Amino acid sequence: MARHTGSLEQRLAAVIAPAQGDRGPFYEVLRPPSHATVKETKKDGYAEVACIVPEGHICIQWRLEETGRFLFLRGDKNADGALLLLGPDGQVEAHIIECKRKVTQGKWEDILQQMRWTLYKLLALAGALGLSIDEVYLGTAYRLDELSEESSPNPALGKPTLGGASEKTSGEDELSESRLRQLAWETDEVHLAGFDGAFRHVKVQLDEGSGHGVYRILAPRSRSAREP
Repeated sequence: MARHTGSLEQRLAAVIAPAQGDRGPFYEVLRPPSHATVKETKKDGYAEVACIVPEGHICIQWRLEETGRFLFLRGDKNADGALLLLGPDGQVEAHIIECKRKVTQGKWEDILQQMRWTLYKLLALAGALGLSIDEVYLGTAYRLDELSEESSPNPALGKPTLGGASEKTSGEDELSESRLRQLAWETDEVHLAGFDGAFRHVKVQLDEGSGHGVYRILAPRSRSAREP
């Protein structure tokens, strides 16, 4: 078995080439009482989310945008926040956070794709460092929710369709898929294409005026990132 040697910082320095992007260094190692800050800097959708690092944990915050390091992947979408959290017991968690001013059906589809490809990148980075991701958590920070049934401008999305597959038209199939995505948002049990089972999702309501919010890293155990 190929085993990595050295501390986490030594492995990072030896394996990961440094880079400086518009939002800061490619990676940053954080310990309590420091916290990771996930930002969306677009003027019309500015967001700033504090991710508190729990006592006894180490957080690696990755800034994946515009790096050109993952050209081997078929998709190059990124979420705003990509964190690896290492616990004192050796447990490794991936936390992926996306910021949106407004969550609609279309935006939610985009978010899921951003989270999916960010998870692939975190798996690649973790593997290079000799880490195995045990748990995955997803988070969406937003100001306006237009996807939940009670707030959706399209009332049809809130109505489940009945009947077997042979009775459905193409429009009904599309509606069912939309409804499933809406239910994922409402129940916080999210499926990502290419991965088995559901991931735990956390909603972060941003302050309407400032766009600030807090993502609570510690949560009930989720599940590992396993491809089918």
